[in-house]
Amino acid sequence: MNKISVLIPTYNAEQYIYDLLTRLYNQDLRNNQELEIIIVDSASKDRTISIIEEKFPETIVKSINNQDFDHGGTRNYLASLAKGNILLFMTQDAIPCDNQLISKLVDSLGDEEVVVSYARQIPREDANLLEKFARSFNYPEVSIVKSKDSIEKMGVKAFFNSNVCSAYKRDWFLQLGKFPTKVILNEDMIFAAKSIFSNKKVYYCAEAKVFHSHNYGLIQQFKRYFDIGMAFEETKYLLEHVSNEKEGIKMIKKQMSYLIENRKYHLIIYALIESGIKLIAYRLGKIHKIFPYKLKKKLSAYMK
Repeated sequence: MNKISVLIPTYNAEQYIYDLLTRLYNQDLRNNQELEIIIVDSASKDRTISIIEEKFPETIVKSINNQDFDHGGTRNYLASLAKGNILLFMTQDAIPCDNQLISKLVDSLGDEEVVVSYARQIPREDANLLEKFARSFNYPEVSIVKSKDSIEKMGVKAFFNSNVCSAYKRDWFLQLGKFPTKVILNEDMIFAAKSIFSNKKVYYCAEAKVFHSHNYGLIQQFKRYFDIGMAFEETKYLLEHVSNEKEGIKMIKKQMSYLIENRKYHLIIYALIESGIKLIAYRLGKIHKIFPYKLKKKLSAYMK
């Protein structure tokens, strides 16, 4: 019997929570699969909790103070509440595209060497063109199994993993030390890197799909990439063998070709400005230790 624990941190999730939980509880599970859903809410100020309690009383809900939320630590807390041998982490705004999401992810963990599998992200209908390209670049149509042998060819992409929707074998999740705590973000990628350096594998399952995208403005992109730079600096002991900037340059080149092919010439200048802002923010994040705390807090999306 495979018991699957779906683990979701929430904060002001009323826009998504009904659709998300409805689709999760309507998943087409195998005969040997059982589902539980656990939510840890960071003191939502909207109707998140009341919607769950009224419509989905079988859902387990725990609450924490908003200031106590931590990308790694809160997910570790969720894992500690779980009874499943498969831990499926999702974000509140990741909506299953069909009723096969869970079965596809669990199936992709069939290889004993694979310890984590993550889903493809399909942009929402309201996603702008640049966001649609970014999702297709990071989440292609073909599944990939990544191992230590993938590092030379794929670079930093070998460690790519996303807790927007990702399934972990519980025993290996615990054995490899769970997620790091006190990290600004990238706890998922750090775990994937640890897995690969432990001679295990990471599976990108393109058949498992969720709707997920963001139309970030330039300020939001700056803050996010500042945080990414900080995260890479804090985990350079794991990621020192690869360059994130090379992957960024590759993405820019493909983005330009994409815009030209789609005759969206008016977006080329904006896309170049956006890419420049991302690069500057990323490099500033990598030297974040020279900045005073108050300044870092203003530059960051997630610092408290």
